[in-house]
Amino acid sequence: MILENLSSNIKTIVSPDFVWGAGISAYQTEGARDIDGSGKSIWENFEQGRRIKDRSSAAQACNFYNSFPSDLSMMNWLGLDHFKTSISWPRIMPDGGGAVNPKGLAYYDRLTDEMLNKGITPWYVAYHWDLPQALQDKGGWVNRDIVSYFLNYLEVCHKHLGDRVDNWIVMNEPIVFAGAGYFLGIHAPGKVGLKNFLPAMHHINLANAEGINFLQAEGAKNVGTALSFASIQSVDDSPKNEEAAQRVHATINQTFLDPMLGNWYPTTIAPFLRKIDKYVRSSDMTRIRATPDFLGVQVYTREVVKHSYLMPYLQAKILSAKKRNMPVTSLGQELYYPALSEILDWLVSHMGSKKVPLYITECGVSMPESDTIHPVEDGYRMQYYHAVFETLLPHIQSEDVRGLFYWSLMDNFEWAEGYTAPFGLFHVDFNTLERNPKQSAYWVKELAERLKRG
Repeated sequence: MILENLSSNIKTIVSPDFVWGAGISAYQTEGARDIDGSGKSIWENFEQGRRIKDRSSAAQACNFYNSFPSDLSMMNWLGLDHFKTSISWPRIMPDGGGAVNPKGLAYYDRLTDEMLNKGITPWYVAYHWDLPQALQDKGGWVNRDIVSYFLNYLEVCHKHLGDRVDNWIVMNEPIVFAGAGYFLGIHAPGKVGLKNFLPAMHHINLANAEGINFLQAEGAKNVGTALSFASIQSVDDSPKNEEAAQRVHATINQTFLDPMLGNWYPTTIAPFLRKIDKYVRSSDMTRIRATPDFLGVQVYTREVVKHSYLMPYLQAKILSAKKRNMPVTSLGQELYYPALSEILDWLVSHMGSKKVPLYITECGVSMPESDTIHPVEDGYRMQYYHAVFETLLPHIQSEDVRGLFYWSLMDNFEWAEGYTAPFGLFHVDFNTLERNPKQSAYWVKELAERLKRG
């Protein structure tokens, strides 16, 4: 795949130290969830409630648990030497706390050693949504005790892997798993309402900050967290619509960033958040702060907003991209290339003196693909990366952005969407589990070779 359309000076802009990688997550790819002593997660229960779009299950997924040596060879083929995946909490601690599963730890030993043997740097996410069901039975993230359970789990992970792993991501997209799982009920554990969302949000923030502080105190070299953002725009410049957009922006983009930075929750902009005071203790103002070594940034779309008295809490309505006649992805999100760059501009300004290095810890897109042609023709994905990289170059040149991880290495179980949203650089046949590179994989490979030629 020829890359002439990408800025000709990309080699001079991108530092040799820039991190190029790809990612997956444990629950979405590992499978093998009923062997070697793994416990049940909230997603297993959620699947059984017929809440998955294609009625599928992650019981097998990509079978990465058994196939990781060959899958990591795909990373070598692509020319990518940083790999992000998550650790399965129920695989390590089947009951969420207490007894540790030695076979679970042994698996992550093998995975870590295989990465290192192949010249791949590990980046582990401590929590990518697969909460042990045993802890959900006690209230999950709504229960304040979850913070100590999480820190205990994190201590086990770091004690066992910290001698070989420098890069740690404490949380992945808390606004998504808190909002979709504890407010809208469309993700596991399927809870709804502010009575679930607000305490869950606060306890996640506590666990995130204390997790960062703990790992740093233990000597971990590079500790951060990965937040999901969306570019929020008003449908027009009327004051009511502008204010509605600000409320949505504060809720999506600031509720998990500001407390970590010591700015507390954006209650002035989004007054409904004041109800969180019910769950806050006096010491929390200190406990909830952290200074990560980096911030993971994940942006998939923009949302266009208008004022609506009928919408509770925010008095704001997000206008459907489809109804606005905009191109949409498999997830129904607007295909909007500048979204990531717009968020980076805002982050640099918003964080100010508290700014830390930024890594794009997920970058990808999914649209309908044919699985009968190999390589899968995913020109839309190459166009997406072309367009997004062009917007990123100024941020890379300024060294605000230090790395990027393609999402994802291979097609996988996309949560409530099941297998209907292929994000992978590699196509996976979920009947045979055969992997094949898509056109975009050849594009990524050629870009990596071009950059390494210097």
